[in-house]
Amino acid sequence: MAITKMMAVTIAGKIHDFERVVGQYVYGRDIHLENAALVLGSKKKLHSFTDGSHYETVVKSAQDIIGLAGIDMSKYEGRETEMSLEEMKAFLDDINVRIQNEKNSADSLWVQIEENKRIKESLDSMAGISVDLGKLFAMRFVRFRYGHIPLSGYRMLETYLSDMNIVFVKTGQDAQNVWGFYFAPATQMQKAEEIFTSLYFVPVMLPENMSGTPEEIQAQLVLKNKALGDEIAELGRNTKKLLSDCEDKIAGVYNTASKRHKFNEVRAAAVHSHDFFYIVGWMSEKDAKALDKEMSADDGIILFYSEKPEALKSILRPPTKLKNNIVFRPFEMFVKMYGLPSYTEIDPTPLVAVTYILFFGMMFGDLGQSAVFVLLGFLLYWKKRIELMRIVGICGVSGMVFGVLYGSVFGKEDIIHGILPPMDNIQTLLISTVAIGAIIIVLSMVLNIKNAAANKDYGELFFGQNGVSGLVFYVSVIIFALNAVLSLGLPGAPFIALMIIAFVCIYLHEPLSGLLKRKKGWLPKDAMFYVQNIFEMVEVLLSYFSNTISFLRIGAFAIVHVGMMMAVEMLAQGGGLKTIIVTVLGNMIVMVLEGLVVGIQVLRLEYYEMFSRYFTGNGKPFVSIKDK
Repeated sequence: MAITKMMAVTIAGKIHDFERVVGQYVYGRDIHLENAALVLGSKKKLHSFTDGSHYETVVKSAQDIIGLAGIDMSKYEGRETEMSLEEMKAFLDDINVRIQNEKNSADSLWVQIEENKRIKESLDSMAGISVDLGKLFAMRFVRFRYGHIPLSGYRMLETYLSDMNIVFVKTGQDAQNVWGFYFAPATQMQKAEEIFTSLYFVPVMLPENMSGTPEEIQAQLVLKNKALGDEIAELGRNTKKLLSDCEDKIAGVYNTASKRHKFNEVRAAAVHSHDFFYIVGWMSEKDAKALDKEMSADDGIILFYSEKPEALKSILRPPTKLKNNIVFRPFEMFVKMYGLPSYTEIDPTPLVAVTYILFFGMMFGDLGQSAVFVLLGFLLYWKKRIELMRIVGICGVSGMVFGVLYGSVFGKEDIIHGILPPMDNIQTLLISTVAIGAIIIVLSMVLNIKNAAANKDYGELFFGQNGVSGLVFYVSVIIFALNAVLSLGLPGAPFIALMIIAFVCIYLHEPLSGLLKRKKGWLPKDAMFYVQNIFEMVEVLLSYFSNTISFLRIGAFAIVHVGMMMAVEMLAQGGGLKTIIVTVLGNMIVMVLEGLVVGIQVLRLEYYEMFSRYFTGNGKPFVSIKDK
């Protein structure tokens, strides 16, 4: 049984001692917490904690600051602080305010820099003009605007300006626009703006607080932007120094807040009376014994109590924690895809691993191609930690073994001598796979019997189609068939009798189960029950047959693999570069296509022909607090 044995544990202590006990004995332990109110609520006047500390905002704030500062937290592992929640909030708030103020100042300076760049670019069109713009802005009775007007509008200026005291001074021209100043008396400036707007004049905003020629102003703007950039850099240095000076303190706040935040998960699962708190969870037997020994040496008033799952069967289901060796562990993925075994079930992972590796190798027996799977699978697992690739590598080893047995190297059967070439042993291969299938089905029934016994489901144990009656029926049919085909000379009457008795037990599964439970009226009087069960028995018989025959696909795929590689070899005839290219591409296509199909087909055999007979997959996962 590859499921870790669990113990239900209860930890109790003085309520004022809660955080110390959690930090010392619970936090970071491999323990699955349960809602203590569900377990203990009916026994005492207990209440859930409602005054949990709220450290989540502190953790998030500290995370943001750590990310901004680029703090390497690995240097501060274990660093903590004695500050209270309010002190930590105040500390982080102060840092955030100072950072935000410096950021706002820097943003304001960046706005000025961008504005200065815009002004500098606007003055590019005034290159060569030696007029002091400051003197133009100082004029009291005359106003001006600078900008550009489309060529069509420029041609119409004389029509508009002939009767007004407006002067346009052209400073430049490009393919679409004419650049220049227009001057007007201050009293007529509004009218002038209306006229030029109607001619699509686009003004360029110029700073009124600057003096000098356009080139001089541009030089001033460059110097000003450099000074502003220096101010921004100084603000950045201040922020960096602030964070550097507080780096260890920030790390301590984050570590402490994170730890206390996880305490809240314990608090949410715990209950308390007026004086004591209670924490309930699950631990492995080994961990529970170690914790019991550790807590017994504590001078504080702490109670540690552990009991086996059977004692809480009516209240709480124990979680399932799988425990498999390094070879079988990757195949837990396939088991969990179907469902986690319940605590009292047998973990199917070892059987899945062995049969998956065996079936894949039989269906994809090629020394060369499987060697590629081994190299590629283990390399990708080592580089990327992709669990599926470890399965590919392990199955590749099986494929290499069967490749030697089949005598196949990249589809060629003349490089090494195999003892079981598929094309020369088709009948042997197909019969062998059906025999293996029958053995697997028998083993699945045996596992179902063990599961039923562990769950004390005696109706399924004795009368189920995968229980003792089903096993007796299936094995009797197989022996009877072998006796007839192989002329073994065994008497047929005992096997026929066993088949009939087992068949009747399966047919009456439900009422006989009721009889074992001493139910009144266990024998149905409704005739439809018996009619319906006849159809169900037909389905049961067909499932025995179809499940057994389904294993033919193992041998069939071994033969198909040879056929596909023969096709590749025929296409590669002709010699030269064509042979190399077709051989390489053909092997690649076969490896990808057939490897994928074989992988799926083997998984289908696991789920439909095996799991359906003994595995329910309704277990509860073990979720350790140290993994949250």
